[in-house]
Amino acid sequence: MSSSNLVPTSPQPLSPVSPDFYDRIDSPMDAVKTMGDWIAHSGMFGCVKPEQGYVLALECIASRMTPLSWKRENHLINGNITMKSESMLSGLMNAGWDVDWIQFDAAAAIADFSKGAKKVRVAFTSDDAKQAGLLPAKPGSGWAKFPAEMLRARVISKATRMLDPRITQGRYTPEEVADFSNPSPAPTITATTRQTVNVTPESSFSLVEKLEQILEPHSDIANAFLISKNLIKEGQNFRDVSTKVANMIIADSDSFLIKAKAFSEPTVE
Repeated sequence: MSSSNLVPTSPQPLSPVSPDFYDRIDSPMDAVKTMGDWIAHSGMFGCVKPEQGYVLALECIASRMTPLSWKRENHLINGNITMKSESMLSGLMNAGWDVDWIQFDAAAAIADFSKGAKKVRVAFTSDDAKQAGLLPAKPGSGWAKFPAEMLRARVISKATRMLDPRITQGRYTPEEVADFSNPSPAPTITATTRQTVNVTPESSFSLVEKLEQILEPHSDIANAFLISKNLIKEGQNFRDVSTKVANMIIADSDSFLIKAKAFSEPTVE
């Protein structure tokens, strides 16, 4: 199918951000197919199959939102639509709420949210994380690498649901969704030894899902570094690396991120 179905029939050029751009599409379903293919193959939206791109394209057309506008607020993690914590916080601030961070470290994230005479303190501590089964952290997880940021995301999500759930509309942060799909190991009994052992569900994750958990917060520098090493091509992203490279990154993610960050930092002559 030709991509011409996305081109307005008006003889005058029309910007994709124009309010009536979607109204001038000849065939909406053809547009969904074409735009969905672009979204899925761009590697920018977390899609692992074309059908996810079609669903996102349909949502963009139905809500009259450009794909990049959708991406600024949302992301696809393990097949779930998530809302970035920065977008949640931005939504609260746009709704008139001010935020004052009282504490933001590996022990706790605590913030005061105020609007006029209203003032609410919201906290999520390491003790809360332990009670929820998020700590002790698994090696290589977000809780192991960025505990303060993980606590902060929980506070923002908790505050948004409490103060204005119209902003989230049932969405969770990428950090929360990663935790939902990576529960604590459950003990089981082997038939041969009859000894209690911990069975981790990590083995059920695909390589792409493991890479997303490690590299998604640093996707820009990771992609640039991989391109510089000819491990992926222009237009691809870290999800397109070979199985060998993916396993190497997962096995020593700290070293990879250090090299990627060093590559992204400008050198001083």
